[in-house]
This record gives sequence, C-alpha cells and structure tokens, in this order.
Amino acid sequence: MKLGTARLLPVFGWALTGAVALDATAADAPVDTSNWKCEQCPFYAGYEGEAEAGAFGASGANASYGRYTGIASNSAYADLSAHGTRQTIEGNYLNYDLEALGLPSRSAVIEVGHDGQYSVALGYDGQPVRLYDTTVTPYLGSGGGTLTLPGNWVTAGNTGAMTALNASLNPVKLEWDRRTVALTGKYFVGSNWTFYGELSRQEKDGTGLISGSFLTQAVELPQPLDYVTTNFEAGARWSSSTMTFRIAYSGSWFKNSIDSLTFANPYTPIVPGSTSGQLAMPPGNDLQQISAAADVHFPWQATTLSFVVSLGRLRQDEAFLPVTTLPGSPALSQSSLDGDVHLSHYGMTLSSRPLTRLYLRGSATYDGRDDDTPVLTVPYVVTDTFPGGNATAVRYGEDRTRLDGSADYTVENWLRLGVAGTYTNIHYAPGQPVTWTDDGIGWARAIVTPHAGLTFTLKGGGDTRKASPYDTTVIPITENPQVLNFNYAPRDRTFYSVTGSWSVSPTITWSLEGFAANDNYPLSQLGLQNEQERRIDSTITYVPREHLSFYLEGGYQRLYALQDGYTGAATPPWQVHDTQRYWNVSAGMQSKLSERWDLAVDYLHAPAYDSTETVIGGLAQAFPDNTSTLDWVRLDLRYRWTTPLSVHFRYEYEKLSSSDWALNGVGPATVPNLLSVGRMPYYHNVNLFGLSVQYRFGTAGAAPAKSE
Repeated sequence: MKLGTARLLPVFGWALTGAVALDATAADAPVDTSNWKCEQCPFYAGYEGEAEAGAFGASGANASYGRYTGIASNSAYADLSAHGTRQTIEGNYLNYDLEALGLPSRSAVIEVGHDGQYSVALGYDGQPVRLYDTTVTPYLGSGGGTLTLPGNWVTAGNTGAMTALNASLNPVKLEWDRRTVALTGKYFVGSNWTFYGELSRQEKDGTGLISGSFLTQAVELPQPLDYVTTNFEAGARWSSSTMTFRIAYSGSWFKNSIDSLTFANPYTPIVPGSTSGQLAMPPGNDLQQISAAADVHFPWQATTLSFVVSLGRLRQDEAFLPVTTLPGSPALSQSSLDGDVHLSHYGMTLSSRPLTRLYLRGSATYDGRDDDTPVLTVPYVVTDTFPGGNATAVRYGEDRTRLDGSADYTVENWLRLGVAGTYTNIHYAPGQPVTWTDDGIGWARAIVTPHAGLTFTLKGGGDTRKASPYDTTVIPITENPQVLNFNYAPRDRTFYSVTGSWSVSPTITWSLEGFAANDNYPLSQLGLQNEQERRIDSTITYVPREHLSFYLEGGYQRLYALQDGYTGAATPPWQVHDTQRYWNVSAGMQSKLSERWDLAVDYLHAPAYDSTETVIGGLAQAFPDNTSTLDWVRLDLRYRWTTPLSVHFRYEYEKLSSSDWALNGVGPATVPNLLSVGRMPYYHNVNLFGLSVQYRFGTAGAAPAKSE
C-alpha cells in the first residue's frame, strides 16, 4: 500500500479491525487520534430507548378471547411498554425491557451490571388463564377448601328434582393468575470463572375446575387454587479455549395452602351418612439436585466430548386425609406418606468429523428413579360411598437407558445423506404392569440441492416398541386388564416427511412441508388400535421491491384414531372412529408506504372439524361433528411524525365460533346425574382498536478508546 501521508485503520482494545501501516517519514510524526471513529466497538457510551403509551379497547371480549392475555371484558386497557439501555465509558450499564404493563400478561426485566465483572437482573412475568366467565354453581366457598350448599337446599336423586337448584345458582369465573418474580445474578472472576445464581417465587391463585362423584352421580366443582413455588439455583462455570465445566445446585419447593377440597353432596345419599365428599389437592413437595457438566474440544477431527451428571432427591411428607368422610371410618396405619425418591442422570455425547465430508454424533444417557417410599397398604372407600377393601401403593421406580447415534455424509455438493437411530430401554420396579419396554427408532434422510435456489429434504423411518407380558394381577380391580396402558402398549410406527424451498426468482420464494405417520398397536385387544396423521403446509412470499413484501400460506392436517371396546361379556363389541381435520389459510403484506407511513396487514381463516362415529354390532352411529372456525384480521399503521416521535394505530378483528355436542345446551340440570357448571363451547366476536404514541430517545455513541 502506497501512502503519501499517514493512513491508519485504528485498533481499539482487543477488537483488531485492520492493520496499521506507516511510511518511513511518517512513522516518527505525532498522531492526532481525537477524531478517530470506532466502527466495530462492542460497547457504546450514552443511552437510548423507546417508550410507547396509549390505550386500546376491545368490544365483545370475554374469557374465550382473553384466555392468556387477560383482555376478557368490554373495557379500555392501558397500552404501555418501554425498552432501553444506558452505558457508561467505565463499563457500567442499565438495561430494561417492559412489556404489556397494562395487562395481567405484563412482563418486566431490569438489569444492571459492569461489563466483564457482574450483572444483576430483576424480572417479573404474569401468566393469566381465563377459562370460563359464564359458568354458575350452587356451591358457596366458606373459606379454605370447603364448599357448602345453601341452607334451603333440597337433595334429590337427580338434578331435575333439585327444587332449590335454579334459585341457588351463583355466577363463578373459572380463572387464575400465575405471577413469577425472579432475581438473577452473575459474577465474573478473571476470564475463566463465572458464578451465577437465581432465586424465583411463583404464585398461582384463582379458581379452577375439578369434578367429584358419589358412585354414579357426579358434580363439577369450582376448585380454589393457592400455590406457591420457590426455586433456587446457584453454580459456577469455568471455561477455556478447549474446555468448559459447570457445577450447580438447584432446589424447588412447592406449597399448597389448600390440602383438600370438601364438598357437600347435592344428591340424596346412596349410603346413609354420605353427605359430603373429599378430594385431595396437590401435596407440598420439594426437589433438591446437584449437577455437573463439561465440554471438551479436541484439536483433531473437530471432536467434542460432553458429559453431564446430576443427583437429586424428591420428598413429600404431607399429612394423610381420612380414608373417607363417612362416620366411623378406619384410621390409617401411618399419618403421612414419607415419600422419598432418589433421581440420577448420567449422559455423555461425542461428536466428530473424521472426514471432511463425514460428521458423526453419538450419545448415551441413563436416568434412574429409585422410589424408597415405604410400602403402604390402606383401606379405601369408593367415592366416599362403598368400602372397597385394601389397596397397596405401588412404588414407581425405573431405570431408563437411551442410546442415540447419527451420521451425515456429503456425497456431492448437491447431495447429503444421513442416518440416525435411537434405542430406549426401561426396566420397571416390581409391582408395575410390565417389567420392561424396548423402543427403537430409525430413520434415513437425503438433502438434495439440484441447483442454486432449490433444496428439498426427504426423510423416512420407523419405530417399534416392545414390552414384557402384561401382569394383570397388579392393576387396580376397577381397570380392564385387556386395555393396555398407552406407555406400555407395543406399537409399530412408520413416518415420512418431505420439505422443500425454491427461490423461483429474485422476488419469489416457495416452501413446502409434508408429513405422514401411521401407528399400530398389534397386541392391544381393546383400547387404541390405530392412529394416523397427515399434514401438508405451503408458503409463497413475494418481495417486488425493498420495503414491500407479501405472503400467502395454506395448510391441512388430518388426525385419525380407531378404538375397540365392549361394555360386558354378553354385549356386542363396539368401535370408535375419530377423525379430526384442520385447515388454515393466511395472507398478509408489509409496506413502507412513504418516508413517514408504514403499513402491515394480516389475515387468517382456520376451520376445524372433529367427526366421531361408533359402530356397535355392525351398525354405524355418528355423533354430531364438533367444529370451530377462527377468523382473524390485523391492520397495523404507523406514522412517523418526527424522527423520534411516531403514532401507532392498530385494529384487530377476531371471531371464534365452536360447537361441541358434549357441551352444547348442557346446563346445571340438563343431565340427571351430573350437576354441571354450565360450560359452553368457546365463542367470541371481538373488535379491538388501539392508539398509542411511541417516542425514541438517546444520546448513544461510540465509546472512546480506554488507555491501558
């Protein structure tokens, strides 16, 4: 390079962005660096961010629409969010990310720290669930886990004869909120060590849905929820250019302030004295675990060896409930479970590239579950109505071994072949229906690129699961020994898929995905016999010019299941054919209309059908179809008033209509032996309008070089 005067490519810190060359005469001349500009500095000094404030209203909103957002009523909601960062020359920083502050689904993260030394973050995450807001119940919550009936309640043998039912119904919203607060931190020691920790608390409270029964008479109940889960994790990580090692401790403590739900019997008792029922709620428990993991990179054949080991203990020792609510029920031989389960996990993975065109990967893992809970035999009463004898709690121990392997070989630049397989063996502790299961999966893949811009992948494989003979002597008396547990039942599976992408032109791209799978259960006399899945999806995108794009997508999925069964030895067998079909078509565009206007439009139409047909004695009997249709339109318009200030308008229309023959028209007294809460199929028809102002601010710039 010929230089008439000094020409420099500056270097800042560890980021080497070029070379410095000086000619002989300029080498000794003083250099003025005051106007040098850093083009690739990893950090900047100053602050920048954006804040958005406004409001939106939803007409027609209900629990069906706001299930996971909390937008569940016809009202106005605040639209508030902010994002930003501040950095100093010394390396101190502040980051914040605040989303949906006006909704129950709000989230926030604030982080402070010093580059290369430490970081501390405080986060919040809201997760609302709105199930039903039109349900009713005659039950009254008298505190804790007790549900009572009105004082003037008249019991009866069926819901139609409950004379006080209609006058006793009260609205109840089945909904809850889950809130999580987390504090995390990292501390860096030198260039190798990192220490980290996290403490979080999650609360879940509200009202769920649960059902109870008195032999052949059932009732749907509002379930009070009051859970608290505390999690803690701390560990250290050491890393170098060839190895990474991590060791950590984690603990989780779950507490439920409601240990049981006691509910009054609305029916005339089948057995004298059976005036109430009781259900156990999730018991408090804790899990503590230590783990270690490492990755080692070898200098030959791009080889990496990884391993992980963890040991844990799960404890549960909540007090037992009485065997039954009937007067004079027998006492249990011990007051609590003293549950004690030891968990272990070991894993190792090796990946290597022995040849330029060949990549190999293999792994082996072991998971152990040693259930050391004392064996307990207790008397039981069927639905608080009839004594059922004694039951012995099964110990659910198991040893699971899994082997995985894959190989990929590049035959030519346009062809890549791969094979892979997984083998899983599980040995179960005594007292379970089977002693072992084997599951082997294998598949082959070909990636073909016949010319630039066109790539498609073909994949096919199979899965076979085997199991030891089914031990019918250990299953509960109430279970049919000819119906095998889904996880144990031998199964044969085949599956195929094809994916492709094609750049038709510089402005048009097309993608396609297809999948097919068949599952058969050859040894299941009753229950699930066959499952099928078919799926296809395709997308076309069109980008005629910069800042303008269109897309069109369509898909279809079909699920089919066949079940066999019978109601008794003297009755004809029956079959259930269930077919679910899902369609979706969507389209949209994004455009920069001008220097000030941006526009985005999206549309979705998604119908679904569930057809169920029974065949009894050779005669087909079809149930009404369950259906749902979702239509959604979004318009997003943004106007940049000035460089930092913009106005954001959005409109959304969403309509969901569904039909479910098991819920349509079913009120509290519709079914004689079911006192329901009157759930209806999901439906909403919502128009949402939002208007907000966004302001961007900041003085961030390149940080000057620091002197050493």
